Amino acid sequence: MTEELQGLLDRIQKDGIEKANAEASRIVGEAQAKAADLVKKAETDAKAILDKAREDGQLFQQRGESAVSQAARDVILSVGDSITATLRGIISARVDAALSTADFPALVKSVVTAYCAKDTGSGIEVLLSEAQRESVNAYFLSEMSVEMQKGLSIKGDKNIVSGFAVSVENGNVQHDFTGATLTEALCGLLRPQLAEIIKQSMPSDEVA
Repeated sequence: MTEELQGLLDRIQKDGIEKANAEASRIVGEAQAKAADLVKKAETDAKAILDKAREDGQLFQQRGESAVSQAARDVILSVGDSITATLRGIISARVDAALSTADFPALVKSVVTAYCAKDTGSGIEVLLSEAQRESVNAYFLSEMSVEMQKGLSIKGDKNIVSGFAVSVENGNVQHDFTGATLTEALCGLLRPQLAEIIKQSMPSDEVA
């Protein structure tokens, strides 16, 4: 009886140990599988974060280079505007000076003579600045008195700083030789060259 009881106890102990070992193996296996999944997920997340960081770094670099390039363009355009304004000021001053010499009345006469050849002076008005009207009028009274008697007139215009305009057919036709118009014409000749210089100074769009 004692031997049978001992055998039963031994079997119970053996079965318990085997079950415990099996349960332990199962738990360890699950833990290892879960750990492997966690490691794999961590590696995947780390790779995604690294890829995102690299992508953001490239975008940041590109945006930075683009911002620097745009800033360079803005500076060049600003300098170009300043140069244009400076040139306009220089040209305007030179034109005004050229149209304010003692030879100005003779210059006006040479232009007006061409109009008088077609109309003998009738209905022709010369418009110029108030400052120059008196000297030109005196010159014309001496040099073109016949034409002035036939209707050629010299009038001051507060809107004209330098140069003159010729009005014919009672104002229906007007040709502008004022300093402002001549300055604009000269600036128009220089503008394409200046634009080309600015274009060549622009930074390349290529990203290194």
